[in-house]
Parts: sequence; C-alpha cells; structure tokens
Amino acid sequence: MSNSTPQRNISSPSGGVPYTGETRVMRHLNRSSPHHANPKRRRWPIGWILLGLVGLIILVIGLSYWQVRQLAQQIVVSDPRGATFASPWLGANILVVGVDIRRDRPEEGIRSDTLLLVRFDGMEGWINLLSIPRDTQVDIPALGASKINAAYAYGYRHAAELYGSGVSPEQAGMAYAADVVSRFLNLEQRGMRVDYVVQIDFDGFAALIDALGGITIDVPRRIVDENYPTADYGVMRVEFEPGPQRMDGERALIYARTRHADNDFGRTERQQQVVQAIVHEIQQRNWVERILLLPRLRDAIARTGETPAILTTLPFDRFDSLLAMARLAGSLDPALIGRYRIEPRSVAVQTNGTNLIWNDGDVAAIVNRWLTPPSEANEQAHVQVFNGTGVVGLARRTSAQLETNGFTVLAPADAPPGNYPHTVVYQVGNTPFTARRLAQFLNAELIVGRPVGISSEAEIVVILGDDAAREK
Repeated sequence: MSNSTPQRNISSPSGGVPYTGETRVMRHLNRSSPHHANPKRRRWPIGWILLGLVGLIILVIGLSYWQVRQLAQQIVVSDPRGATFASPWLGANILVVGVDIRRDRPEEGIRSDTLLLVRFDGMEGWINLLSIPRDTQVDIPALGASKINAAYAYGYRHAAELYGSGVSPEQAGMAYAADVVSRFLNLEQRGMRVDYVVQIDFDGFAALIDALGGITIDVPRRIVDENYPTADYGVMRVEFEPGPQRMDGERALIYARTRHADNDFGRTERQQQVVQAIVHEIQQRNWVERILLLPRLRDAIARTGETPAILTTLPFDRFDSLLAMARLAGSLDPALIGRYRIEPRSVAVQTNGTNLIWNDGDVAAIVNRWLTPPSEANEQAHVQVFNGTGVVGLARRTSAQLETNGFTVLAPADAPPGNYPHTVVYQVGNTPFTARRLAQFLNAELIVGRPVGISSEAEIVVILGDDAAREK
C-alpha cells in the first residue's frame, strides 16, 4: 500500500486549466482602465503646477524680449544730438519722417515726403498725432527761408559737417529734421524737444503693412487721381471707392500718397487714417500673435547689405519703452487717437510762392491741444444737424434736444436732395469723443470724414435719415 497521498485533479470553476497545486502569480489589473479607476490616483501638488506656469510665463517673456532685441539690433541707431531724458512711459515726442530716397538714382535727390509728430504717453495711455505740411516755410540755418521738408535733405548731405565723422547720412537727416521741427513748433520754450525720430521709406511702409497681413481703411469719399507718380517716373490713374476695404502695402501706400484728387491737406488726413488702421490691426491680435509678428517685421524691413527700410533712435527694447508700448497695445482705442493737422481750416496762412507761412499764434494753439490728453472737454466740438427727411422742423427739434444734453450746436439746415434711409454722424474734425457720444445718443452710424455735398464749419455733421423721422 502506498503512503503517498493521491493528487486531486480540481478544475477551475470556469472549466479552464485544472489546479496543479502550484502557486500562481496573478497579473496586476490595468488601473488605467475605466472599469478599474484608482481612487488614490497621484495628483500633482499645486505648487508644482504654479511653478510650471511661472516657468512658462518667463519663457514667453524671454522669447518676446529676444525677438524685440533682434529687431532693435537691425533698426535702432544713435542720435547725434545726444540722448534724451524723455521716456515713452512718462511722455515723449516722436517724429515720423517718411522719406523718398532713390538710392539707385542719387541725382534725383532726397525728400522728406511726410512729417508726422506723435505725442506718446504710456502711463496715461494716449497718443496724439500732428501733421506738418511739407511746404511749410521755416528758417533753416545755412539755407534761410525754405520749405520744412528741405531740413532732412540738408542734414543727409552734410552729416560730417554738422555732427562729425562716423555719423551716417540717415542719422544726420533725422537729427536735423528733428531740430528744425522743434524750432518751428517752439518746443524749446516749453522745455521740450523732438525726443526720438523714426525714418521710413516707401518700401518699408508697404512691407510693414504686408507683414501685418494688410489693414482695413474706411474710405470716406471717392478718390480719383489721374497723375499718381510711378517708380519709373511716369504717372498712372488710381481710384478708390468709398467704404471699408482691405488694403495690402502697395495699395495703402498709394492711398497715403495720392494728392491730385484734393491737396496735401487731404493727404495728411489719409496718412493719419493709415496710422490709426495700423494700430487697430495690431490690437486685433492676441499677445501670442503679436510675438509671432516680430520676426515677420524684422524680415520685412531688413535688407541685406543695405540701409533698413525703417530706422529709429527710439530704443524700444529698453524697459520703459517696452512697458509703454505694452500698455498702449492693451488699452488704447485706435478710434480715440487724437488727430491734429496744421491746415487752413484751423491755422491762418499766407503764401510765398508755393511756401506756406502759418500764423504763429494759431500754431501755438494747435500745439497746446496736441500736448493735451484727448477728452470730450478738450475737443470743444460744434455740431450741425441737417434734415434729410421730409419732416418739417425735425433738424431744429433735434438740435434743441442735443443742446439740452450738453452738445454745442450750430444753426440747423436742410440736407441736399437725396435718399437718406439712416441717420449718420460725420466726424469731420478731430473730435472722436464727442462724435462717439453723439452717435450713441442718436443711435446713428458714425463715419470719420466729410459728407459729400455739404459745406459746414462744424467739426461734426449729422444728417437725419428716415429712421429719425419714424421715431418722431
């Protein structure tokens, strides 16, 4: 008889492999399976999450600053007049000089086609523009009574004589133009000067807008110029229909330069409109998109072996400059940019041939407004209401209502015969705050520009449409 214990053959309950008496190691369950959720899943400490976010923010800021530095190294030049103590954060005056330089044909000369002075205040968050006509007569040392646009050309040709060796023609032209503009506006008497200069040529202007992907311009009236100058010294016909339209760099440059349809004063108005549209285009982007925009801007304005299309003495990679630009990029409403122009409607003028001699007192008054933060109180706008409906007395009653609500109104009148389905507020002058409040009060469309067929001394013109008649 055997002493060994007989082995039992025990089947598994499921009828699978029989039990052999051996110990089996069970497989771990897949705890990532939704059927076996682990209630004790490890969680990241909140401190590590915050540390990661801080690291990401530092990385983005570092990348942004590196991109800004790369751009600054391309276009920032020193000012031969010496450094300024004015900060864009606390308030600075920046002269934008649009130049027509034909480097392939130096015999054609150098001209400053545009002089636009920018009052830039980062702390209070506002910008004012002041356009100076290129035919303005000023006293230029060594030249005498000359057009103001000759200042840049004189500095450009006499760089070493004016500022010493090592100063480029562009630096000298920018510096000399800045000093002449400062004297013309008597900024020294206010303890100020033109602090920084930005020079941009035609190619740079178009490339900047193309880098943005274009801009949107609301053309206030039809423009036809039969003699727009071309690059090969010919002329061509250009045409702009009224209304909002998307423009690339080439088209926007034509819009900003054309003048035969009206005059140089109409051109300065369009140039300010383009600046406003550029600011609006940048503000439409989020911060990530703005960072990604920097390399495109650098590539657009840098030209291998040549002078960049844009040069500036503004050290925009400096902390206070970056802070000011970031403040305005996040808060400035482009529609509220103050837009001032030295022109016959606001400044008395005499002529000396084609030179324009402006009244000193009127120039001082417009400089005072340009240096003042924009607000409705400072605009002192006049409103004139025109009746575009068949309702007798509607313009008079509306004018009385506006006067009761704090608007300054001129005598009402009838609009020219036509179809006016909607009430429209036209901002003719530099009165964005008043015009915006008025459009909201009347529930009307707001258009920046002068209405066709209406002559008015008012800065704001209202044409009452059929919707206003129905409300009455």
